[in-house]
Amino acid sequence: MPDAHTPEILVLDADDTQGKRVVQILEDQGWQVTYETTSDQALERLEAAGDNPFHLFVSSYKLPKMEGDDILKTARTIAPLTQRMLMVPSNESDLVVRAINKAEINACIVTPASDQDLLDRVNACLSRFRQIMKHEQLKRVTDHQNRQMFRIAQRLKKKDQWCRDQISEKKAEKLLLRSSLRKAAKASDVPETLSQRIERYDIPIDPKALETEFTKLTEYTCALFSSAAAKAGLKHPAPEKQGDSNCAVFGDPNFAPAQADKERDERVAALLKVIFASPENAKFDPLDPEEENNAQDLVPANFVRVTISPDQTRAFVQLTAPPPTPEFLTVAGILDLLRQHDIFYGIETDKDITAWISSTTPADEPFPIALGEPEVPGVDGTVNYHFETNYTNPGKIMEDGRMDFRDRGEIPYVNPGDLLAVKTPPREGKDGMSVSGIPIVVDPPFDPVFLAGNGTRLSKDGLTVHAAIAGQPHLDPFGEISVNPELPVKGNVDFETGNVNFNGNILVQGTVKDGFKVKGINLTAAEIEGGVIDLTGDLYISDGITDATIVCNGSIFAKFINNSKVTAFGDLVIQKEIIDCDILLSGKCQNPTGMILSSKITAKGGVEAGSIGTDTSRPSQFRVGVDDHLQAQTAVIDSRLEASVAKLKAVRDEIRLVEEKDQKLYARITEKAQLQEAAQKKLQEIKNQVTALRHSGDKDRYMETVQAYRDQVKVAEQAEYELDWTFGIQDSYAEDIQRLKRRITHIEETNKNLVLKKKALREFGEKSDTAPVIVVNKSIKADEMISGPNASLTLHEDRSRCRIAEQTHAEDGLHYSEIVILDL
Repeated sequence: MPDAHTPEILVLDADDTQGKRVVQILEDQGWQVTYETTSDQALERLEAAGDNPFHLFVSSYKLPKMEGDDILKTARTIAPLTQRMLMVPSNESDLVVRAINKAEINACIVTPASDQDLLDRVNACLSRFRQIMKHEQLKRVTDHQNRQMFRIAQRLKKKDQWCRDQISEKKAEKLLLRSSLRKAAKASDVPETLSQRIERYDIPIDPKALETEFTKLTEYTCALFSSAAAKAGLKHPAPEKQGDSNCAVFGDPNFAPAQADKERDERVAALLKVIFASPENAKFDPLDPEEENNAQDLVPANFVRVTISPDQTRAFVQLTAPPPTPEFLTVAGILDLLRQHDIFYGIETDKDITAWISSTTPADEPFPIALGEPEVPGVDGTVNYHFETNYTNPGKIMEDGRMDFRDRGEIPYVNPGDLLAVKTPPREGKDGMSVSGIPIVVDPPFDPVFLAGNGTRLSKDGLTVHAAIAGQPHLDPFGEISVNPELPVKGNVDFETGNVNFNGNILVQGTVKDGFKVKGINLTAAEIEGGVIDLTGDLYISDGITDATIVCNGSIFAKFINNSKVTAFGDLVIQKEIIDCDILLSGKCQNPTGMILSSKITAKGGVEAGSIGTDTSRPSQFRVGVDDHLQAQTAVIDSRLEASVAKLKAVRDEIRLVEEKDQKLYARITEKAQLQEAAQKKLQEIKNQVTALRHSGDKDRYMETVQAYRDQVKVAEQAEYELDWTFGIQDSYAEDIQRLKRRITHIEETNKNLVLKKKALREFGEKSDTAPVIVVNKSIKADEMISGPNASLTLHEDRSRCRIAEQTHAEDGLHYSEIVILDL
């Protein structure tokens, strides 16, 4: 946003004489003026200003392509805050009303006009622009404060929900503690008092609740004596209805105390003997819950079996034996039994449980009393490619045994608009919930990397890739699809061509010479002598590679390779020898008829060779079945990610510091705005007093008021200056924040690409074959060193036609790995 004390003005006039005169008058005031002679250029200037609009746009009416009012109408759409002034010729002054209605101009001046008249109109527009910008600033302050209030309200809402959750959690803890206390009380030898039972079961102190609890205890006591009477062989009819206080505990509903004492004592003794085993020492307290614990045959668990399905989403109850009385099983008892089995979720209603209790028999099928929510697994995403993604025809074998990599048969080729690939996105699964209330989390579905590279076009929905140019389609190990044009190089890559960097396929008819670099997708050449090769595709060399450094995302094909360093995601296919090389592969090293001498080779897919070593050569070192190459690439990405995340944190910290400064500035702006408003209000009051005293005849008071007015003008101007200065600081903070946010966007995009690349590496590693194997078709010399993922071996004797592999076997529960040698 421009400085309020340095107005920026855009002048548009096709009349060069008049336009330059206006520019000169305005620049003499110290204002910054931009002058254009065509409407297109002027409108482009307005649009380019963006968030820093011009203060004023002055346009002549007579222009070649558009009339001035049409231009100002368009300008109002592009920059609504910019003031608009139209210069109208004196012979067309009737156009002023039309311009005001059509373009909603802010000022109009009839030309030719005096310098002062022009300046008065311009100053009025600039003053209006400053007032608008202050209004926008104050509106932004108000919006900011409103957002703050909203965030505070949101935080309070979240805190309220958190408090509610805490209350629910504490209630659950209270229930668990109460359950533990109940169990402890049952295990205790101390009888429970009525007040303790009331407190433990949270029984309300009112007649109805106490009557209900007493009825439960009565029913329990009746059930206890009923069971004892049955064991004692006494006749004991069950009560006719629940809550019947006449339990007929002595076997006869008409039993009365007047009956013979002997008969009563015998029955009581028989009952006490069954219940307490030692009647003379028995202490029976019908309110003691320990009696419930002692009466093992009277707990629901001995009559009801609870089972849970293997997937933990269903719970069943089944009656195993008839209860002692029809009223013995209750909803509360069943719920307590479920809690003992940690079943809390999806329990049936009390009505359904009551219906089951009243109708079930031991012969019935288990009743599903609780239903959780089974998890729904996600569906992996897939990519369907419409071209050959693994085109590995290296070339045609000639009569002399060499391979002509230029004659590779029919190479895949696409035209613009051809469909290359279609992605089916993964479908998210749904987490389940066990009957214990524990979430059953499903694994996220596989989302394959799907990137549109050079020469392709990705659809808006990101699910299809089409060819944008004609060329050879290619899929690299990172999941990027590209269509590559070809660059033919006649002769060698040397001082005449310089280094070659081409985002496509490179065809070199000669040799890549020592000291020169070639970077591209695929490279086909006759020979490499000391070059540096960096490819995202494949390398095809018809002769050999010597003294080279090669980084290749695809596979490498050559006749021989000597004294070179190679890293590749694909295979290394050699016809003759590999000598003095350091090779790191995520694929296979294939030299089935050739020889390997004095080299260090790591290949996840294993090694196949004709012969390995001679009597005079230095032993080679082999690591097979491990992907050191991929691990090294992943480590590089991790290192870059770590540095990028640290940089991101530093930028965010910097934004936070600027935002803290900006936050403090809002209070200052509010204070300055209030001071300015008060100064303007006071100024208006004094101005009204001056007007009233002008004709009062009180000259002294009039002059005193005029001086007060002048003093107040200075106060108002100072308040306005301080507010504008504060707005300027705020604008600089806003620019700093926007700049830092752009840096964050760039860093986050970089991090996203690194994460995608790491994901693609992981997917590539999971798809590629692992083979801790070396196949020797002819012979291998002693002292050659071989290691796999978990074992290693140094040969102590020469061997021929053999297969050397790491094998793992189990013994006594332990796994052992060893390198074994088997004859072919």
